[in-house]
Amino acid sequence: MSRPKLGQHWLVDKRVCKRIATAVALKHDETCIEIGGGRGALTRWLIGRPARLIVYELDPKWAAHLCEYGPAWLSKIEEHCQTDWGELREEDALRITWTREALEIGPDEKIVITGNIPFYITSPFFLNIAYSMLDIDRGVFLIQKEVAERISAEPGNTNYSRLSVSLGAFFEIETLFSVPKEAFSPKPKVTSAVVRFTRRPKPLVSPELVEKFELLVKDAFHMRRKTILNNLAAAFKNLAKKDIENILSCMGVKPNSRAQELKVQDFVTLTRMLNGEK
Repeated sequence: MSRPKLGQHWLVDKRVCKRIATAVALKHDETCIEIGGGRGALTRWLIGRPARLIVYELDPKWAAHLCEYGPAWLSKIEEHCQTDWGELREEDALRITWTREALEIGPDEKIVITGNIPFYITSPFFLNIAYSMLDIDRGVFLIQKEVAERISAEPGNTNYSRLSVSLGAFFEIETLFSVPKEAFSPKPKVTSAVVRFTRRPKPLVSPELVEKFELLVKDAFHMRRKTILNNLAAAFKNLAKKDIENILSCMGVKPNSRAQELKVQDFVTLTRMLNGEK
């Protein structure tokens, strides 16, 4: 049984599963992490393709299901080098510590993440990934289309948000294709989409400023109707409002602008300047 109240709608269209797996484009020397294996609709298309497959599934019933049927799915793959179908981890996706040490992933393993992400965890899940600074090579996710639009929105768009800026600082994002309601059981009320995150060769934010950048972006979007000046003045009480206004003016940003009008690079520059860096 699925639990739609928890955002759980099973992907049942095999054609969509195959398209997602094709978009993930796993190589034999990569480590793939799947979030929410569930009944294995996508898992069976991933098995046998990467060097390692790590599947997170919190529900004990579906965890047992994956362990039971995983070997059979692997046996149907004509060419594979694994003796095990994968590694099952019963853990909440929001409680994962995104470091190589915690994930038990070696320094030379290339990391790819995929999964059908429930609506109710999408924002915190993606924020956790973005700010972990884990060197993920790429990610392919099935999410609600409205979230995909928010993630990929440009400045000035009503969908542009904290999530757009946070992810944009670390990844290049593209929406690959839409997925109709009929591809799920039970059928959700909304259309979904598959998005791909590709890690920027060099993140826009330096590692030493990541935590400050995260807080600044959160504060800037805290009250969307307030100006960027007023939101920052409320957050940086150690600075005079006039000083913040001068910093914005030096950047060419009007103090009465809203956060949704600023580019990702503007937030990076603001983080440096508000914390005493040039």
